[in-house]
Amino acid sequence: MTATRWEYCVLTRLSNGPDSKWYVNRVFDYSEPAMPMEVTPDVFRKYNEEFDVLHASLVYPILPAVLNRLGMDGWELLDDMNTGLTGGEGLVFRRPVEAAPATEKPKRAAAKTTAARKKPARRR
Repeated sequence: MTATRWEYCVLTRLSNGPDSKWYVNRVFDYSEPAMPMEVTPDVFRKYNEEFDVLHASLVYPILPAVLNRLGMDGWELLDDMNTGLTGGEGLVFRRPVEAAPATEKPKRAAAKTTAARKKPARRR
């Protein structure tokens, strides 16, 4: 029996009140002295684009729709946390790596599969 491998994400609230914007695993590069550049991985950027559309619909609160969307892809809510930012609530999710759609599997797992195929045949 192998242990379940998990991947995690954190859903954070950008603002307070009924019109809160929610984003998952939003990442910024602060290496340049100018404005930070968003470097969120594509899979999470797609979720965030969907959440922006929900927010623009002006049907509040959007959190139930956001939670249902993440749940459709196998994300399970674990806990809430304080991110340290004003109004910075964070919701922590996890899902088994196997539950991720095929296009979202970690590259390391794909590399193992490729390496396994390249093994030379045994000679007898």
